[in-house]
Amino acid sequence: MIAPYHQALAAAGRMVVISNGGDPDVGIGASMTLIDPETLDVLATLSAPGSLTFPAARWDYTRDIIWGGTREKVVGYSLTTGEEVATVATESSQNYTELTPDGRFLINAARFTDKLHKIDARPDIPNMSRIVEIVDHYDGSNPCDMTMLADGKYAFTPDRLGGTVSVFSIDPFERVASLPLEQLGDDPLEPFMATVSPRGDILLVENARGDGSESVIDVSNPLAPVEIARFAQSDGLGVNPLTSEISPDGRWGVVMCRRANALSIIDMDQVAITGSVALEDESAPLGGTFIPTGERLFVPLPGRDAVAVVSVPGFEVEAMIPVGPRPLSAAYVEADVPERQGMSIPMGAAFEHGRVFDPNCPDRCCGVV
Repeated sequence: MIAPYHQALAAAGRMVVISNGGDPDVGIGASMTLIDPETLDVLATLSAPGSLTFPAARWDYTRDIIWGGTREKVVGYSLTTGEEVATVATESSQNYTELTPDGRFLINAARFTDKLHKIDARPDIPNMSRIVEIVDHYDGSNPCDMTMLADGKYAFTPDRLGGTVSVFSIDPFERVASLPLEQLGDDPLEPFMATVSPRGDILLVENARGDGSESVIDVSNPLAPVEIARFAQSDGLGVNPLTSEISPDGRWGVVMCRRANALSIIDMDQVAITGSVALEDESAPLGGTFIPTGERLFVPLPGRDAVAVVSVPGFEVEAMIPVGPRPLSAAYVEADVPERQGMSIPMGAAFEHGRVFDPNCPDRCCGVV
């Protein structure tokens, strides 16, 4: 059962929002679990119209709307009302979003249409969710993620079928560079997820093929990116690197390695893998979010119906917090959310033994979640 809704929530305003996919086999729908990032108390678990796997989470913390991509559209869910308050049709079954740091625009990579969208995201204007501009990427690029510099000037996409990493300026909205990644072996790399450092110097890119690899790209000059390192399992990288997060000071990179049930730690100054965090079997880590101080990283574990709280820089699991079934993403926000009725749902139902996922996913990345 969920913890009581804390009266301090509206006053404090700081929370980590966990998007839970629910469990259709037992009739449990999507929900959002709100966690106090300091006390680690579960503030509430609230009903939600849907779940988001990779939401726009890194910038513009002061907001009520959680944005993300779903099948055929980009959506915004309101913490205040629990409703879907914005919908943008994209014609792509996979969409990857990020907010500009000022919260003005949402940038979306529509994978299966080879397009990028610049969407008005300001909630105080009538045109919220209007597509402002569209960029046609090159045919067959398959842009498969979206990450943005802290100054909001440039965004990056790994192009899964094109084997490139592309750079887009936000104003004007256009592609300004594409870096081909060297193919080592017979199979294409399939770069598919990426995270740029808040310092603006390094871009981490996860490559899907084989057991997976990690490209490290110097983007200090966004118009001329250069790959400076590539990590494989022989370098200490876990199997199936799915996505990554970089600490707010840019010092540490954390790669979520799904099939390894582990986090690989990258020292961004040394550009080297220096450790790992072992998680329970069947954890299947899917994403994560740092709090602004960088002292904690929250990692959803859909295989455990829980969130691992990892302390930084020691990189130890400080706590395991039971949440709703199949937590898929985490986002730090600061919002004055009025009291809403919480849900009474099983918390951490798979915590002890794990939730088994089908490993035979044809997409060779997320697997079945």
